[in-house]
Amino acid sequence: MLAQNSTGDGVVAQTDARGHTSAAQVRIARHEPLSDTVEPTVVRPPWSVLFSDYSNRFTYHDIAAANRAQNGKSLIDFATGSPNPADIPDDLLRAVSLEAFASHEFDGQPESPIEGFPELRELLAAHMRTRGVHCNARNVMVLSGSEQGIDLCVRAFINPGDCVLVEQSTFFPALQAFRSADARIVGVPMDDYGMRTDLLEGYCARFHPKFIYTIPTFQNPTGSTLPAVRRKELIDVARRYQCLIIEDDAYGELWYGGADEARAVAADGAIRGEVGGESFGATGSGNRSENRVAVGGESRGDAGGEYHSENRCKASDKASGHSGQRPVPLKGMENAGYVMYLSTFSKTVTSGLRTGWIVADPHVIDRLAALRRMVDQHTSTSSQRICLELLKEGRIAEHVETLTAAYRGRRDAAVAALERYAVQGMTWNVPEGGYYIWVTLPDGVRSLDVLDRCRAEGVTFMPGSVFDVDETDDSHIRLNIVHPDADDIESGIRMICESM
Repeated sequence: MLAQNSTGDGVVAQTDARGHTSAAQVRIARHEPLSDTVEPTVVRPPWSVLFSDYSNRFTYHDIAAANRAQNGKSLIDFATGSPNPADIPDDLLRAVSLEAFASHEFDGQPESPIEGFPELRELLAAHMRTRGVHCNARNVMVLSGSEQGIDLCVRAFINPGDCVLVEQSTFFPALQAFRSADARIVGVPMDDYGMRTDLLEGYCARFHPKFIYTIPTFQNPTGSTLPAVRRKELIDVARRYQCLIIEDDAYGELWYGGADEARAVAADGAIRGEVGGESFGATGSGNRSENRVAVGGESRGDAGGEYHSENRCKASDKASGHSGQRPVPLKGMENAGYVMYLSTFSKTVTSGLRTGWIVADPHVIDRLAALRRMVDQHTSTSSQRICLELLKEGRIAEHVETLTAAYRGRRDAAVAALERYAVQGMTWNVPEGGYYIWVTLPDGVRSLDVLDRCRAEGVTFMPGSVFDVDETDDSHIRLNIVHPDADDIESGIRMICESM
């Protein structure tokens, strides 16, 4: 029997049973390290095959375009769909947070029911009654943002191939949710009043939609507000064809104070736009502009009270059906259950407070709650406690009153800047509330070209194609007039106009 021990360098020592040792030279194979210049062969996963059909239905260029507009190193940001950080009520949030977590109301109740804390549901129902919506806590479910409500409604009602009617330009995450369910999305034409409800009967007869998704108040992206007569027509058509309505009311709390006040802004801007018989553009060239202004969602370019020969503003809102009062939600105009109402705290308090709610028939609430068990179980208990304190004693109402006064001032500054710097062929609306002014560009001017030039100068906005059902709208831009600092609005709009 031999025992072998390696001594290195190819020498092996052998010892026999009697203890005699001998050495032998043997060839030992050595594994030299790979050269630094040789890369191992890597076969990566075939992502295009592995991703689900569900995720492949998303149009990621929409999201990419939004991110490019929002995340650039911009100095003046008209793109981001959120409030100005300076408008976040930090002191109020700090106070209500301390009170919420000092309270013993929730001792022994570490988790929320899936529909939300009963106390918060009661307060939200009471809040909705102040908006003209008759409901109780059974009709309310607290959400992790109103977008979750869209997603849950899609899961509950949409089968592949079902039709969804939307405004031709609308909230693009909603379009993504419908596409993910393989729904057929059909855009209904719009005018300065919002959705053309006079065409809705024909669309429902032809496409038999499962539901209609609409933002009737201070619409995103157009800022338009659907008049009462159209709201009634929308509900009547939905009832006749037994299709549901998703009412997205993210901005409904942000009413500036009425059409009369908005009309005065447009009139004042039109008068100031005329200097020595000429309306001066961004370059001060003295070229007369022919700008149509829409007030409160109404076209102001037709015959009516003229302030000068090109900028025209009607003296009455009778044609549009606007009464100068805060719009009543669709949900407040019917009680049979056809309307499912969504709203959120993120637009009135802070975008970081991802808490919203849905108001719907109890049958719908029960079904959404069952589906939600696969998503997140319930909204953050911390966020719910904060919202409880905000709703108590009218604290959020006081904050919204302060907020809308500031937003009204920024809207006025934006309208005045457009009147001063707009080039010939530009038109825009004068919203009665919300975040957005929707600008129509002159013929031959493409929104993406303007965006590229503006971004190079530190100004961003959202191009219309992001919101368009057909993704082809290159003649509009959306300006979030509440996000920039008030002092930056004029210079930002001047830069946009000069970029045309």
